Amino acid sequence: MNSPVRLSERAMLGDLDDFVECCGDHAWYHADGWISLQFAADNLQALAERWGLVAEIGQDGVQAVMAEAFAPAPELPSDYVLQLVKRFELDDPRDRWKWTGKLPPAPEKASEPRPRPIPQSTVDAFNYVVSLGDADRLRKWLRDHTSVAHMLVSEAA
Repeated sequence: MNSPVRLSERAMLGDLDDFVECCGDHAWYHADGWISLQFAADNLQALAERWGLVAEIGQDGVQAVMAEAFAPAPELPSDYVLQLVKRFELDDPRDRWKWTGKLPPAPEKASEPRPRPIPQSTVDAFNYVVSLGDADRLRKWLRDHTSVAHMLVSEAA
């Protein structure tokens, strides 16, 4: 007669190196979309418990091994990219100091904002009010459009 397996007994199926390999396999399965992250983590946790790794290295150790396997590999730029960036920065006087060892240049002064062009509809409205020949109405219109009045008056003169 078969007796049920007791989960408290340690199965001598693998050690820490085998667990690291299993973590890498599960990470690959997850990256390819074969299994969900939750399924992979649950499988690996059950495996660590069954192999006695939780008792051996602790739950934090098991989690660290799993996290390392699932961590994305850092994207390191190629040498070509580094050379390209270096060349661009050497060509730009604002960034050249990063490679020459000199002090960075003083920050540039903020230039005055360029005036925005007056919308054609505003110019047409101004010309219409002028064509009416009513000085009070023109004065009132200019008061309502103070942001562009000085430019319109100087153009009309």
